[in-house]
Amino acid sequence: MPDQKKDLFYKEVEGRMNALKRRPPEKEKITRSERINVIFNVVIGIVILLGVLFTLFRVLGGS
Repeated sequence: MPDQKKDLFYKEVEGRMNALKRRPPEKEKITRSERINVIFNVVIGIVILLGVLFTLFRVLGGS
């Protein structure tokens, strides 16, 4: 079996691995569907909070 350090393929792979290790990880772009999902979740959360607040005010104000 040939020495791995002298193998050209091994050197190429090691070079690429070192380059990948040095490069900072790339951030993935947010897709349109993910953005819509986040907006939908925030809107649902705000609606729930408003419902709870109005219910609380009704209970406290009605006494």
